[in-house]
Amino acid sequence: MDLDARPRWWFTPVIALALLALLAVPAAAHIEAEPNRVEPGESATVGFLVEHGCDDSPTIKVTLKVPKGVKDVEPVEKEGWRDDVDGRTVEFEGGPLDAETPDTFSISFTAPHKTKLLSWKIVQACTDGLIRWIDTSEDAENPPAVVAVGKDVPSHDDEADAEEPEEGH
Repeated sequence: MDLDARPRWWFTPVIALALLALLAVPAAAHIEAEPNRVEPGESATVGFLVEHGCDDSPTIKVTLKVPKGVKDVEPVEKEGWRDDVDGRTVEFEGGPLDAETPDTFSISFTAPHKTKLLSWKIVQACTDGLIRWIDTSEDAENPPAVVAVGKDVPSHDDEADAEEPEEGH
């Protein structure tokens, strides 16, 4: 049998699936914590990588809700941005950060003594719109950044079980 004469019916669906996967990559972007693991009771500095703006709109403010058990929170100074801590909220305001340019906003803190997952709910404000990185549901489009204390960060499917931040502060 001539190999070139075989039908190539499988080729089109394979290419279509590959293209679909490539197109889905931008939708999967979210705010990443680096490092995403810290030791219990230790001081740490974690950067939160904002990968993009709100559609084509530049970022002008990033607000982080500090999870329960986290202490001694201090923003790391960032050129061109003002920072402020108000209770359990850390805010960076300034920029603007171009919609296509990723950048990191860092904070120092003391981790809880208990092994747990910290869910950092973040609101990213842009000149036109905002993104709330707060959805802890299993199939979340905009999940919070997760930092594990004394254990590994679970897969995305397990992030919905991350520790909820303290409300009302």
